[in-house]
Amino acid sequence: MEELFSIIPDLPGVRVFCFGEECHIPALAGYCEEKGYYLEIVAFDDNTYEALQRLPAKVRRIDEAKERYNLRSMAFDTVFVPIDIEKLADKEQFFRKIYRLMKNAGDLIVLIPPAKSEEMEAFLQELNYVAINPIKLQNGSVAITAKKMHGWAKV
Repeated sequence: MEELFSIIPDLPGVRVFCFGEECHIPALAGYCEEKGYYLEIVAFDDNTYEALQRLPAKVRRIDEAKERYNLRSMAFDTVFVPIDIEKLADKEQFFRKIYRLMKNAGDLIVLIPPAKSEEMEAFLQELNYVAINPIKLQNGSVAITAKKMHGWAKV
């Protein structure tokens, strides 16, 4: 995942949001701390939440079905989704909630198996994400990057 950090804008006051799975997060937390970025990590289960408590970031435990994932209506520049999205109860609602918490032109980064790349690109396009691109990672997986369309999309 480290190879994707260059997507995060190198600007002051950057906010990064990440859905937690312990194996992917420590490197992101270290990178954000080094750069002075605000990092918020959300865990959907108690075990992940407990494991992530030691990281230099705001860590919250929420229910996947929660109406909104962000508190205080904070908008984020970059959203990482390194979790297995096939395990989500409602994938469409999940990505609609992410869309609402992103800044206009914010970046979404989703880690997926290579076989799901084209399906995910079409799915994100249906949900008004734009500039959708697959990036092959060194470990063999694929990262799909996308941007939030400016303003007028209905989510």
